[in-house]
Amino acid sequence: MGKPGKNKKTGSASRPNALAEPVYSVEAQELRALLRRVPDGFQATLKALAARPAPDRERVMGELARGMGKEILPLFRAAALGAHEELARTTWKVLPLFGTRAAGDVLAEAYQARPDGEWASLAWSSAVALQARGIHVAVPELETDRDEVRYTLRETSVSVPDGVGSRTVAARMQDQYGVWHAVIVLWNDQVGVKDGFVRPFSRQEWEERTQRMHQRGVHQVTCPVDYARWDVQRARELNERSGLPLGEFLTEWDRLVGPPPEGYTPPDPLEAARAADADQRAAALAESAALFRVAGVLRWSLEPTDCVSSARRWMDLQHRIRLRGSEASHADELRALLRDAVEELIDAPTAELYRRRLVDLSRVAEWDRQETAARQAAATAIALEEGAAPADLPFFTGLVERSLLATAEILRRGEDPEKLAYRPMRRRQS
Repeated sequence: MGKPGKNKKTGSASRPNALAEPVYSVEAQELRALLRRVPDGFQATLKALAARPAPDRERVMGELARGMGKEILPLFRAAALGAHEELARTTWKVLPLFGTRAAGDVLAEAYQARPDGEWASLAWSSAVALQARGIHVAVPELETDRDEVRYTLRETSVSVPDGVGSRTVAARMQDQYGVWHAVIVLWNDQVGVKDGFVRPFSRQEWEERTQRMHQRGVHQVTCPVDYARWDVQRARELNERSGLPLGEFLTEWDRLVGPPPEGYTPPDPLEAARAADADQRAAALAESAALFRVAGVLRWSLEPTDCVSSARRWMDLQHRIRLRGSEASHADELRALLRDAVEELIDAPTAELYRRRLVDLSRVAEWDRQETAARQAAATAIALEEGAAPADLPFFTGLVERSLLATAEILRRGEDPEKLAYRPMRRRQS
């Protein structure tokens, strides 16, 4: 194998992954040159920055902070502590772009010099931006800072309903310093909103959160902004019907994301399935038990406390099968037991609850490009709309079979299914 090639101009091996030199605007290049002028470059640069209009000054100082880093931090310290108030204001806003503890120390020092009024609010908003990067700044928290931070909404996402019908809606945004934040709402389709908050989320934190959700069988998918707004709105209305107090959980969502447009209608995920021919729908319906292999549906199950009686009959039959060593000879009995269990456990309200979950699943699966799962969920939802009995639908047979297996395992361990029951009106489950 030949030796690595050399760069003819520098004589060093080329490094394609090396960091590129920052690209500066003409104004930033002029200020860099001015700063290096001997002996008065430092003061001349401060004067030049002070003379610029505020928007231009903030833009150019942002370029210098990102590109020069700690090399230019002494200039920013002088500007932050200096007598020129407009220059100081701009500097306090831009300091978070350094993303360093040294920048946090400069902000804290500047705050000590101007600790009151608008300065306190400005200091706190910049401190929040630094704290989002893990840098604590000794600036007291203020309640009046919120309007100082400007947010740009970047994306919204929604999760597939989990095993008890809970899901999350999230809106990710960036502030004027480039720091990522997320507003997250958790709601359940039986009672409404159960939690809601906003906090800084770096890209790495968000990726780690997404990974943890996947490990728990919760799948989050990017969705249209107006759909996310509509989804939270229907959750709010559910609180009104269920009586679960909403509290302040949607305060930040309302402030930063807002309601859906008047007259907004969410996309209908069943439209394509209705337009399909009878054979296609029948095939999707026949394969609908495969939905339990889809991320996000892995943990769908009925409440163990409702399944105890059927699970005991299931356990008894399995015991007899093991004694006789032949499952095939009991196939009809197994099918009959499952059908009886579906008829017992899936009453009309439960079937409607799962129909709505299947509609939501179909919509999210479409956005996630899981066309097969979307068709299977849609076909089952349509069959329920048209009056099909749950016992005739493979999805419900699969749901009940999984539920009986899970309940049987709970009983074998000697646990009390009642203690494991999900009670949606509780804020947190123990």
